[in-house]
Amino acid sequence: MKIDRHSPRNRFTAVKQSLAMIRDRPRRQRLALIIGVGVGMLATPFCHCHGETPITSDSGTAAETSAVAKVNPRISQPSSEPEAMHLLSQVLHMIVYGPAFDAKVRETVWTNSREVVGVGTYEQTGNGKGQFNLQVTMHDGGGKHHLQQISDGRLAWTRSDIAGKVSLRRVDVGRLDEWIRGAEKSTTISPRLLVGAWAEMLSTIARDYHVQVDGAKLKQDPVWVITGTLKQSRRKEIAAESGREEWPLLHPTRIRVAIRSTPDPDTDFGRLIPTRIEFWSDPVHASDPSSAETSLDARRLITLVELYSIRPISPPPPERFRFENQDAEVNFVNETDRYIQLYGVRLTERQRRQLRR
Repeated sequence: MKIDRHSPRNRFTAVKQSLAMIRDRPRRQRLALIIGVGVGMLATPFCHCHGETPITSDSGTAAETSAVAKVNPRISQPSSEPEAMHLLSQVLHMIVYGPAFDAKVRETVWTNSREVVGVGTYEQTGNGKGQFNLQVTMHDGGGKHHLQQISDGRLAWTRSDIAGKVSLRRVDVGRLDEWIRGAEKSTTISPRLLVGAWAEMLSTIARDYHVQVDGAKLKQDPVWVITGTLKQSRRKEIAAESGREEWPLLHPTRIRVAIRSTPDPDTDFGRLIPTRIEFWSDPVHASDPSSAETSLDARRLITLVELYSIRPISPPPPERFRFENQDAEVNFVNETDRYIQLYGVRLTERQRRQLRR
């Protein structure tokens, strides 16, 4: 099997080429590709390679879909960035070092004035082992599309099957701690535990977004809601990399994460686990789109991810999280270098050769 090593150069170029291909496809194939990028947003929700995701939704539908109730002043938490960052840290520790659990997953994407729903499962060992398995399947009415992210704590794989086209990506997570700490980069959580699924999502929020926290109600359950607005510095970086004069309308610039503040009374479990993640666009009409004060009513809900039926489980055996590659003819992209670069570390040529093995 040939191994392609990921290049950190401008990833918007490939996206723009893909969009040109989408425009030239028949309608059903276009929809399949659009849904595929929506699935990809779940895999790496804040990676700028999905910046031009052509997903649309009616603003009215988006506003009605947001189920997090208006903040009750009596339970409101102070809106301060330090408190939000502290909560994010607690949630991250719960995900990567907490007990084993599984959950059902539902992803809703608004595209071509349609609502497309995907369902799946998530399972993890926790306890600092870095073992998890996330699977989501979406139907667009004419085809089925599948995403899997799985890690055994040594290798993390992402496999997507979009309209019959399979792609594979791999991260050698077992080497991240060695190379990053070897460069004297101190980290609170082991870098190998921050690749994939919810851990990567939350750590990216902490890095790229200005966040605040409030108390709210979600279906009558008390939750903490972290609201994040894309940092201006990150916005400028993405704009420079894209080569665009206008910001892509469907690149998420506002996120909201609802986190259980109390355990589920039926299972006595679930506190500090995210249950709802909303990805919002820039305001459709605003004099200052980057303003954190802009109401969500002026934005479009791009994608909604929900976790439900969350329950504790006994830690599954390690072999349950080993990726069985049945696509030997598909070349996979090794993205380890990209994750290392997030910590400001550059590999030597000898280390790069090790990644090609």
